[in-house]
Amino acid sequence: MSSFAESLLAYLREHKENRGTMANLRCAIIDSKRQRAWPLLARFNGIGEDFRALTVQYVAGFYAMHPNETTGRNFGDSCRCLMDCEELKKIATAGEVGPISRRFQHLLAAEGEEVFSRTLRFVMRCKSQDVSIDYQRLFDDLMQWQYYPESVRTRWARSFWAPREEEGS
Repeated sequence: MSSFAESLLAYLREHKENRGTMANLRCAIIDSKRQRAWPLLARFNGIGEDFRALTVQYVAGFYAMHPNETTGRNFGDSCRCLMDCEELKKIATAGEVGPISRRFQHLLAAEGEEVFSRTLRFVMRCKSQDVSIDYQRLFDDLMQWQYYPESVRTRWARSFWAPREEEGS
């Protein structure tokens, strides 16, 4: 994990209960309101439209929207938790895809900055189903997406579609 991600997450955790700060940080994921978050994200190089600044803005916005976090799993694992028993069984027995799997394939097909808006849809779904996210790992993966998207796609896909013994029975 990068120390940069650690300092951003430490800041977010410290201000988690500050409703005004969290409201301004949620603006980071809305194009027309992004500038409201910039004063808070300036120390993390979170101003602008370059990939690094967008990563800072989106991860901060994701956290402000859904601060339920975990450690030790990548975003593919969190997305897998969104599938219901029926979809998990289909994947385990027949290799069929369901609605979550299709959306996940759409996420993995993202090119460049598309990954942010497609990840947002899953973060919103994680919030609605109270699924936790490893934000430090998500930050690192999104930073890596710019130069090595195939590496991140592969990691997420392996976690998402990996066979689980308990699901095949």
